[in-house]
Amino acid sequence: MSSQSHTTIPPFFVNSIPKSGTHLMKPLLQGVPALTHHAFIFPGHPNQVTDHMNKLSSMKTNEFANGHIFYNPEYKTLFQLLKLKQVFQYRDPRDIVVSYAYFFMKFPDHPYRRYFMERGMDVKARCLEIINGIDHYPVRRPDIGTWYRKFTGWFNEENVLPVRYEDLVGSPESQTEVLKRILSFTGIEQDPGKQDDLVRMMKRNVNPEKSPTYRKGQSGNWRQEFDEEVKERFKAVAGDLLIELGYEKDLNW
Repeated sequence: MSSQSHTTIPPFFVNSIPKSGTHLMKPLLQGVPALTHHAFIFPGHPNQVTDHMNKLSSMKTNEFANGHIFYNPEYKTLFQLLKLKQVFQYRDPRDIVVSYAYFFMKFPDHPYRRYFMERGMDVKARCLEIINGIDHYPVRRPDIGTWYRKFTGWFNEENVLPVRYEDLVGSPESQTEVLKRILSFTGIEQDPGKQDDLVRMMKRNVNPEKSPTYRKGQSGNWRQEFDEEVKERFKAVAGDLLIELGYEKDLNW
């Protein structure tokens, strides 16, 4: 697209809760002719701020970075100092549980896979472990509600555009609407008349087979994996989180 050769895009950051479309958003953005990827950073512990500051401050015009960054005062200040806009991807935490239950099993040497295999855990048991949290060295993670809330502070910050995974993988119309919002928010393209061509380029650049972590790319898979026991346990641990995020109106699901 010839008009893109003169585009000047301010650097920006794409933050995502893990298993919320990280490997979908990156190729979508790389479908923009003027845009290139700079770096991937995670998970945003305070002792990483200096290193991540150096990486993000070295971004040039027409570059973006992405990663999984917890919300905390140090990183809030970092983004303010660099004046970086942030696209923040999130997903129904029930689907994140299911995604993780399959994801860890793909890697023979992953400590989570060894932990699950040694205990003969099926998918249901793995989901329950991820929901409840695990404290068995070297496999340690908090319950799903506590873990997810490490990211949710970004919702309340300026210069942050929240993007639901479900809208990215929903209908073609919902995906188009989200991509246009991203184009406008990041300054890639403000002119609605030029956004349609860019959206088509972005969509054409996605090849799920190239992603090592892409499984189904769908939403609502938790309905096939959660029985009543798993549902009730999730409600006890993080039912209120679903209501806060707008995925449920109450606990009657």
